[in-house]
Amino acid sequence: MDTATVTNTMWFERRQYLLALFREQLFADQVEVTPEAVDSAYRVGEVRVLAHALRRVTPETTPEEKGRQLATALRLHDRLVSGGTWEEVNAQSEDSIARVNNGSLGLVGRGQTVPRFENAAFALGPGALSAVTETDFGYHIIYRPTLEEVREVFTLYVGQAKVTRVDSIYGAELMLDRRVEVLPTAPATIREIAPSLERALESSNVLATYDGGRFTSDQLARVLMYVPPETYEQVLAAPDDQIAFFTRQLVLQELLWQQADSAGIAMSDSTYGLMEEQYRLGLQALWGATGLWPDSLAAYGPTPAAREQLARQQVDRYFEAVVSRRIPLQPVPPALAEQLRETVEWRILPAGIDAALQLAGRLQAAAERPADPGSEQNVP
Repeated sequence: MDTATVTNTMWFERRQYLLALFREQLFADQVEVTPEAVDSAYRVGEVRVLAHALRRVTPETTPEEKGRQLATALRLHDRLVSGGTWEEVNAQSEDSIARVNNGSLGLVGRGQTVPRFENAAFALGPGALSAVTETDFGYHIIYRPTLEEVREVFTLYVGQAKVTRVDSIYGAELMLDRRVEVLPTAPATIREIAPSLERALESSNVLATYDGGRFTSDQLARVLMYVPPETYEQVLAAPDDQIAFFTRQLVLQELLWQQADSAGIAMSDSTYGLMEEQYRLGLQALWGATGLWPDSLAAYGPTPAAREQLARQQVDRYFEAVVSRRIPLQPVPPALAEQLRETVEWRILPAGIDAALQLAGRLQAAAERPADPGSEQNVP
């Protein structure tokens, strides 16, 4: 839990936070949100704050139940028209996620909802209520709040839109000024290294150059370890021009990070505390999955040798449970894994890998084989 380890392990989260802070300071003087701009964004109506109450139906809903849901929706609509409150209608909505926000779906643009819902919602004037609208999800009562009800949301929306526009211009100028160039071989190199990010960390293949530096495969690998799995898969399957664009965006992030670092952007103590707590929770998840709680090792192992033996036994039980599919694998945070591999002596033994694969095959087969009733199944 020392500061250096926490900071190094959480480098990606720390960097993203500091980049956001740098951008906020960089564009603060260039982004002014006037009341007139907020009024205009609401009046144009291409993006709207919408609320709804839903009586849900599914493909399995019987015609009788569907009729009851429609009758309930019509009754709730009549209640609103006759002076009932939105809060009492929302309390009977079956959209549990929207219900906790008083039915609000937040900002909704065209193309984000199914056509019947969109047609009804985007026909509403300020403060208007739709008729009961049927979609595949059920029966909706849609409400478009007035500007005064959602002025704060639209103020944030207009501000973020301006920041995005200014940020895009600034990034394009920075890339041009630093003469960023993605190598033609970059897409092929990325596809080659992506299946083994650990090996890519030891590589320094140049993917892009810029005045004063270069962007290499080990830098790419460190970022890819933190992107969602679906993004990672999309990168691998993307055509060359999209991979080149993705690489340019990562280079831009690197250049902005260099500027933020030079500007002395720092993390507050309170934000560091939140980051430290996130790190602690990650460790606790690992300790809980593997049974390697430091306190329990210290209590049951009076000597280092005894504690190591106990830890080995716990790890063996953990991996047996993983390959038997009784529990999911709990990944080690990428940056922590990298530190461990750099600071602890370790090696891979081919004979051990072969033995582990054989054992894993037996464990999986045993896990998939139906148990013999009345007998206990033993795994060799």
